[in-house]
Amino acid sequence: MILSSLNFFLKADTFYRVHSPFVFDLLTHTLEDNRYFYEFDDIEKLRKELENNTALLNIVDLGAGSKKSNDSIRSIKDIVNTAVSPAYQSMFLFKLAQYIDAKNIVELGTSLGISTLYLSGFSSKSTVHTLEGSPAILGTAKSIFKAFKRENIVTYEGSFDQYLPKVLGKIPTLDLCYIDGNHAKAPTLNYFEWCLPYVNENSVLVFDDIYWSKDMTSAWEEVKEYKEVTMTVDLFYFGLVFFKKEFTEKQHFKVLDARFKPWQRYI
Repeated sequence: MILSSLNFFLKADTFYRVHSPFVFDLLTHTLEDNRYFYEFDDIEKLRKELENNTALLNIVDLGAGSKKSNDSIRSIKDIVNTAVSPAYQSMFLFKLAQYIDAKNIVELGTSLGISTLYLSGFSSKSTVHTLEGSPAILGTAKSIFKAFKRENIVTYEGSFDQYLPKVLGKIPTLDLCYIDGNHAKAPTLNYFEWCLPYVNENSVLVFDDIYWSKDMTSAWEEVKEYKEVTMTVDLFYFGLVFFKKEFTEKQHFKVLDARFKPWQRYI
């Protein structure tokens, strides 16, 4: 992870050096948008509460596990500190969903539901279908969604292999998919290929932790080569995939987010 971080920082451009009008506009309204929406207050208050919650959960991990802990019994506090995206990344997801006006959103990996709250918070007219393999974790998330009165969140308990094809079959088109679950190459590529028939020109697929392991980085590099993919934006912590047909040649960007501190989560 340290070597990947150094390599990324050497090759990445800052926001002001991005020469694509599309990417510049995208980042202007997401990465560089410093607006703080009132929806964020309650979610971040919840995060603080969870960071101090010592209740224990019996974890069922159907993916590649955690780099910091693979214990089957973990505290909510530990899960928040090791497996939940930090505030600025969650806010980015909110602004990305808002920017593309996503109506149909799929999330692979509910965890405790913080990212789900962000994805569902920009509009009550959007629907977030979120999948989680661990019953105890999903049970906690569902109680949180109920407390937040988020009626536009639909939850699914079970493996991604079992439920992702079913969920995709329920929606007319996939506007945004946040893939934050099984951090192994073969399953990640399977999820991507299942999503492909449902994307449109404005769809965005977001891959979390693309440098989590050599396996995940290899999966990310293969995703970039699919003929349907016309552009990618690599933020290190997220990999964004676009399918706009107006881009006749593939374009790949690495963009440095000054707020990103890899050692806070990965090292």
